[in-house]
Amino acid sequence: MKRAVLAIMTAFVLAGGVAFAHGDAEHVQGTVTSVTATTITVQTPAKKTRTITINEKTMFMRGDAHLSVKDVKVGDRVVLDVDKKTSVATEVKLGTAAATKAPAEHKHKG
Repeated sequence: MKRAVLAIMTAFVLAGGVAFAHGDAEHVQGTVTSVTATTITVQTPAKKTRTITINEKTMFMRGDAHLSVKDVKVGDRVVLDVDKKTSVATEVKLGTAAATKAPAEHKHKG
């Protein structure tokens, strides 16, 4: 019983921390137009260009997979969590890879 209560309390504490962290972040969504070791430039759906600073603490994710800045390519769809105080991206979430279409089968008449 103690373990169950402890697990529930831990879940609430962690969830509260995540919710609080998102309160201090701006979400920037768009398509990558340029990427360097220190910045990512995206074009937002509103056709505005934003250049966001990244650093060694910026986390790069695609689903549950941890990536690096080297995995970010021009044309990738991303959502960046940008710290409102420092204007540095704390997390870059890359869109999932597009499904590749299987080649059509050729039917031979015979």
